[in-house]
Amino acid sequence: MGPGIEFAELVRQAVAVIVATRDAELRPEIGRAWAPVLSEDGVRLTVCIEAAPGSTMANNLEPGSPVAATFARLTSHTTVQMKGWVKESGPPTQERRDAVDEHIANLLVEAAEVGVPERLARTLVGTDLLTVTIEIAEAFDDTPGSETRRAT
Repeated sequence: MGPGIEFAELVRQAVAVIVATRDAELRPEIGRAWAPVLSEDGVRLTVCIEAAPGSTMANNLEPGSPVAATFARLTSHTTVQMKGWVKESGPPTQERRDAVDEHIANLLVEAAEVGVPERLARTLVGTDLLTVTIEIAEAFDDTPGSETRRAT
């Protein structure tokens, strides 16, 4: 990545997280995700993804399905993308829900720094969540203005 920041450090910050999936017919679906946690060895990512029961997103998150997660820092546009496969998914624990609430609170502060009012930012937060663990196959520095570099 760029000077002085590692992927794991960026994931721990107040970042906007977007996930992309696809169905069997290769139709894409995107959604927001919260409370990212990267394993110490950097090969697994756990996030809470907005996915209502029976939704296209929920159906696309079956074990073995491909998924990409993009992390962007609003104040600096530092951006990374991780691609891999769903290892497992299920309902969030209370601990994960608390982590989502903390992530949202931190992101609201970050959004305010770039002029997004809290009332508007809150409209972007959904309530139906799935905790998803992703086996990471590739990671890229996608920060605008820099050369895209593969990190793993």
